[in-house]
Amino acid sequence: MNRVFYVLVFLLLISKSAVSVPSCSEVVSDLAPCLKFLQGQDVTPQCCSGLKSLAAIAKTKADRVASCNCGKQALSKFDYDPKRFPLLPKKCGVNYNMPAIDKNFDCSKVGLKHLL
Repeated sequence: MNRVFYVLVFLLLISKSAVSVPSCSEVVSDLAPCLKFLQGQDVTPQCCSGLKSLAAIAKTKADRVASCNCGKQALSKFDYDPKRFPLLPKKCGVNYNMPAIDKNFDCSKVGLKHLL
């Protein structure tokens, strides 16, 4: 009986942790509409709903680091102004702190007060 209990608890913990970390496809889907804003082509970001979704699912440091790495990898193929990242939450009315992520940004330094 005890053995079954521990197995169930273990499976619950594994499934919960697997669900909590946002997938790269989620992060890219949420932030892709931001690209024109990050490139300076749009004055108003077109990704506010995606940013709100990302803020809702990226609750832990591990979530934010994973999201940061996904976004950084996806954006590596494009030219953009990393200084525009911190403007996104303000423009979208989201209480979320985003660092200026560029190709050299160390995502492991993203804390609970930061993003992706």
